[in-house]
Amino acid sequence: MKRVVPLVVSMMLMSACSPNANTLVAAEQPKSAVESKAGVSLNDISGHWAESDIKAIVAAGYVDGYPDGSFKPNHTVTRAEFITMTAKAAGVKPVPGGDNKEWYAPYVAALVQAGIHQYKDFSSGDWNTPITRMEMARLAVRASDKSLQSPEDSTDAKKFMFLATQKGLITGMADGQLGKDESATRAQSVKIIQRILDVSQGKKLEVDKRAASYAEVELTGSNVQTMWGSHVVELPYKMPLENTKATVKVHQILIMDLKEEDGAFRSMFDGEIERVDGKPVGKDNYLVALKIDVKNETGSELNYSLWGQLLPDLGAKRVNILNANGNGEVDKRFYLPIIDSTAGWYLLVTPKENAENDLKKYGFVYLRLLENNGATIEIGKKG
Repeated sequence: MKRVVPLVVSMMLMSACSPNANTLVAAEQPKSAVESKAGVSLNDISGHWAESDIKAIVAAGYVDGYPDGSFKPNHTVTRAEFITMTAKAAGVKPVPGGDNKEWYAPYVAALVQAGIHQYKDFSSGDWNTPITRMEMARLAVRASDKSLQSPEDSTDAKKFMFLATQKGLITGMADGQLGKDESATRAQSVKIIQRILDVSQGKKLEVDKRAASYAEVELTGSNVQTMWGSHVVELPYKMPLENTKATVKVHQILIMDLKEEDGAFRSMFDGEIERVDGKPVGKDNYLVALKIDVKNETGSELNYSLWGQLLPDLGAKRVNILNANGNGEVDKRFYLPIIDSTAGWYLLVTPKENAENDLKKYGFVYLRLLENNGATIEIGKKG
């Protein structure tokens, strides 16, 4: 006979490369500072989303237009071009000399000397290769954070993209996605340069929460910091169960504001949300999705599942997502995970007011799972 080992999960919220015809016309760096240019006139940026930034950056002498009076804002920008712009915006002086006589070499050497660029940053291609949004994010973060300007710094790409989004240096594409491997455009590069300048002047940049959530989940498996200013245990997390040898792992923890219909990850859970008791779910809630898998490590047959009954005084309620066809059936993508199945989603809603009150009272949102075999499992933590 199969042994049934139920797990009752509840969640307590306490606040808890040389230039060519298609590349930038390089301007020579004056002896002391970048030369400001008056009366900038470009014939192809009127009405463009980056028009004001393009005018400001060209006027400041950080980048030039083309001889025909155009700027070509949607053309790609090479590594050499963006390195040069970054060096000028960071106020570092070109470092002449050496065997490399290319026009961009003094700027590359200057950024390396300043700790903003490392030669190992580009493992393929050359200086005429279009720079990616990921490569641009790394330069922008280092240029804005002296603590990362060290030859020994080994911060990885995912961390740089996370920092770039958290600081507001990088925003998402039209759908909020990061587009890490996409080639950056001249307009995008100018926008980043302007943000580097804004940070250097002590300005606080607006953060794209969608992009920051995507970057945080890629880095840590959770967007709790972006959404709540909190932290969670390192994911994937093996839950320390008692009285059973089954293994339950939490792989991701996603937080979604139900008022933000186009928020990060919201399209993944696009059906009608309904509490398990049949009551409606209002927009003044957070949807919390835990991606979980359950493995049988007992050495014998085991029927193991997650129960959905939650203690009513903890604020969080389990929910189902119904199929969009209107027949009231639970979407199979969100069935609770069972033994040795592929990872499934454990879905909860919690009132925004509860989380916000907890943040004010405790300074963080604390996540706690209560397992009916005796274990109290804490997956949230302070900073």
